Amino acid sequence: MAKAAAPVAGSGKAKGRGTDVTNMLVEGIQFPFPGYLENIQRQISLVFNWEKGGDLVMEVRFVIHRDGSVTDIVPLSSSGNRQFDREGRGAIEAVGNSRAFGPLPGGFSDDVLPVYFTFRPDKN
Repeated sequence: MAKAAAPVAGSGKAKGRGTDVTNMLVEGIQFPFPGYLENIQRQISLVFNWEKGGDLVMEVRFVIHRDGSVTDIVPLSSSGNRQFDREGRGAIEAVGNSRAFGPLPGGFSDDVLPVYFTFRPDKN
């Protein structure tokens, strides 16, 4: 079975500014906590601020642990722009280090949540 491509930011009404829920994928996991997913996007968008535009796309995988810590930040695709890629990875590291995602919801039984996140500048 082919892996589904992660949806990209910028396709919803908010155009990837933290309320657009189309730039993240939690593949193969039942995760009925939309508020937690919205917080992931909001926290990353508060730190990641790319105003240079460009046709850039970078996908990253990371793991959120039960206590809200983040590990295993792995770039899955490069935009071809090192600064953009570094900013994206740095945003996830900063949010993870501050534990701004918060602990995983109590009703979620797994100890980790793998997240696939796509960075794409706002094209407006």
